[in-house]
Amino acid sequence: MSERISLDRKEFEAFLVENQALVGRSEKLIEKIDSLQKINRNIEEELRATKEKLESIQADLNTEVRQADDSLRQARATIARLLKETEKRISQ
Repeated sequence: MSERISLDRKEFEAFLVENQALVGRSEKLIEKIDSLQKINRNIEEELRATKEKLESIQADLNTEVRQADDSLRQARATIARLLKETEKRISQ
């Protein structure tokens, strides 16, 4: 059993033109997707690097805060000692 399909030449040529246009558009879309994927990878890498820098800055900041707290404690202790010494001398 042989099946035969007949097509109008003009319709077939119009179909080919439309099909070629669709193939062209799909190729452009694929290129755009590739480009966006590369951009996305770059952004992810930048984000990772930025997070690492932020973590480093936070660690440095925590160290500085601890050092400042220590300095404040020492200053308070010194002031308290000086106040006691002053009161002691005034009372004599």
